Amino acid sequence: MAEKNIPEKSKKEIRTEILAKRDALTEGERRASSDAVFEKMIKEPLFIKAKRILGFMPNGSEIDIKKILEYALSEGKEVYVPRIISTGFHKEMEFRKIADVDPVHFSFGKFKILEPTEDCELYEYNEADAMMLPGRDLMIMPGVAFDSYNRRVGYGGGYYDRFLEDKLTLRIHSIAVAFSLQMLDYEIPEDEGDARPFKVIFS
Repeated sequence: MAEKNIPEKSKKEIRTEILAKRDALTEGERRASSDAVFEKMIKEPLFIKAKRILGFMPNGSEIDIKKILEYALSEGKEVYVPRIISTGFHKEMEFRKIADVDPVHFSFGKFKILEPTEDCELYEYNEADAMMLPGRDLMIMPGVAFDSYNRRVGYGGGYYDRFLEDKLTLRIHSIAVAFSLQMLDYEIPEDEGDARPFKVIFS
């Protein structure tokens, strides 16, 4: 009998399998799931309390959170989304402030994902401020798959892991969003430095 709690598949295998399932969803299924996630998110205490939201511009078959970002803006929250930048030989992720989610105000970045322009205000994280104002910032993060311990399989670039590695306070205040099919009933293999979201909201 196989020992329990041993990851059944590699991250690469999980990524291939779950992305294929996610890509097979119909437009109607994606829309219904995105609406369900929206309804759950706006009732989430961490979201209600937050003053600054670090979101993302959905790409491909991801959960569409543009409605969540629009709602956050209507509530007077500051909203930031990622931009990929080059730092020497490496590429990193920064967040820039947006005023709306109209694609006309974005440009396509490295991965053909809509990004804010570099003249948009830069999100700055300050650990002292985060300690004094707990809950001010909330990250809404994407992902490919999650398990019951909130372990996460991303897209393989490690951008979120690197961004969060020195922001322990911010890491606590992070919520991932996903379709229900992205929830696994077995453990995901975890590497040193992998960032787990505090919570995952499924459709």
